[in-house]
Amino acid sequence: MGKILVFQSDFGLVDGAVSAMHGVAQSIDEDLIIHDLTHDIPPYDIWEASYRLIQTVPYWPKGTVFVSVVDPGVGSNRKSVVAKTIKGHYIVTPDNGTLTHVKKLIGIDAIREIEEAVGRRKNTEHSYTFHGRDVYAFTGAKLAARELRFEDVGQELSVDRIVLIPEMPAVLTDGVIHGTIDILDVRFGSLWTNVSRELFGKLMVEANQKVELSIYNGPIRVYQNQIVYANTFAEVSVGEVLCYVNSMDHMAIAINQGNFAKAYSVQTKEPWRIEMRKI
Repeated sequence: MGKILVFQSDFGLVDGAVSAMHGVAQSIDEDLIIHDLTHDIPPYDIWEASYRLIQTVPYWPKGTVFVSVVDPGVGSNRKSVVAKTIKGHYIVTPDNGTLTHVKKLIGIDAIREIEEAVGRRKNTEHSYTFHGRDVYAFTGAKLAARELRFEDVGQELSVDRIVLIPEMPAVLTDGVIHGTIDILDVRFGSLWTNVSRELFGKLMVEANQKVELSIYNGPIRVYQNQIVYANTFAEVSVGEVLCYVNSMDHMAIAINQGNFAKAYSVQTKEPWRIEMRKI
């Protein structure tokens, strides 16, 4: 089994923060296989950190260690933890909501609080604002290198008490689906909703039929139109709006070869919401 370590953060790549984390890990074991999930999480966006983990974690081999550092509460009394998923992955992160999607959609088998005596670099006890380097990269590398067992990370915590970000589930009421915009397909500006393919199927809409889509920013409706439900982008004209099933098995809204989010100045999470109904 490979010694795989995957990093995620909101640090960006314009300075030395990510490189320092890599360096700490390689100093523990030069044979570690290190990858980057992303370092372009919007600053302080715990929700997006949680979503990008669920978008990625299931596709990596059992035993892979993920280090996720989106930590606006760094240095506070929030806990530093390692979570072991039902499928045998490990996630090193602050317990601040980052584990929301993994807990809900994969399941967490156990979680332990990092004991700094074994999970912190020596002589960094006076460094309060770079736990990504001094605690998380260090602990993650130790785990990936098999120099630290999960059972020795620290005290076991209750899985039921993991910090979760409140969610508003998608619902079907009187023939109308009410949902939210979870996240953007960032590069292409598609809206990824919390409406599952299964829930959408209850509208009994066939491919190439139309649905009425409304998008609201709080009480204000900012978009309303009849759009095509298509299996692929090639089934609609360039510049045409469509809804489709994305790679997360949820419904998404896009402009073929365009950017819906920019075209209509749409954002994600509260207070943004959508409604979909069969024509």
